[in-house]
Formats: sequence, C-alpha cells, structure tokens
Amino acid sequence: MSNVLYMKKYYFFQGFLFISGILFSINSIGQLRWQNVDAEFQPLPASVHVYKTTDMLDGKPNIAYYLEADLKDKKLDFTVDTTYQRRLSPSKFYEKNDKPLLVVNTTFFSFETNQSLNVVIKDKKLVGYNIHTIAGRGKDTFTYRHPFGSAIGISKERG
Repeated sequence: MSNVLYMKKYYFFQGFLFISGILFSINSIGQLRWQNVDAEFQPLPASVHVYKTTDMLDGKPNIAYYLEADLKDKKLDFTVDTTYQRRLSPSKFYEKNDKPLLVVNTTFFSFETNQSLNVVIKDKKLVGYNIHTIAGRGKDTFTYRHPFGSAIGISKERG
C-alpha cells in the first residue's frame, strides 16, 4: 500500500515539474515589452510610430526597433532599391535616396556579385530576382544550396 502511495506521489511530482517547466518556458520566451519612442525620432508623420525593446533574448543583450506605418496614409511613399553591381550599406542607401524616413535591409545578397538574391520589383519592373541554385564551395563539389524564394510587397490600393 505504501509503495502504491509513493508511486502516486512520485508521478504527481513528475507531472507537476513537467507542467511547471512548460509554464516557465512559455513565460520566459513570452512577449517582448515594446515602448513607444516616437519622441526620439521626430519629426514623424502622425501615421508613423516607432517602438523599441531592450528585453534580453535567450539570455543575451538585445536592442530592437520596429516601425508601424498606416498603409492607408497616401502621403507615405513606399519604394525599393537594390544593390545591383554595387554594395551599399543602409547608411549609403539613406544618402542615395534623399534621406527617407526608414531604410530596411530585407533581401539576401551575393558577396561575389553584389546582387540581390530575392525578388525586387520597382515601378512594375523586375530589378532583382530569386537565385534558385547556389553552388557549394570547393573545386570538385557536387553540392548545391537552394534558397527559398521570397517577396515583400505593398499594392497600390494599400488597404
């Protein structure tokens, strides 16, 4: 009898630890706390807001920002640019494109050719395209990488 009671307590305790572990894990990887930092980036259009978090990720320091823009605001101009046959940092894109409100580095690019490896369309023209196969390294390799294609877009209706 005492052996059965001991086993019930043991399994209850194991179950309790398992559930506690799940709840602790969910809580520790929970949502980041984002704070509105519009005041640090003035002047901003009324339809644009900037948020920042300094919450740690996986126990490591982290600083992240996100920008929220109302797509229905027709005064906001969304456009794209590529690094075709040139390599530009986000700071250089900022200077080249008349100091836009935001520069987002969104596509992968080749260090060898300085071209975008993803689809980029500007004014209905394809200015960057998905690379379907990248050869592996080494003279006699028969390995290839096949990156996933991607595209980000905003339609002219915007909402």
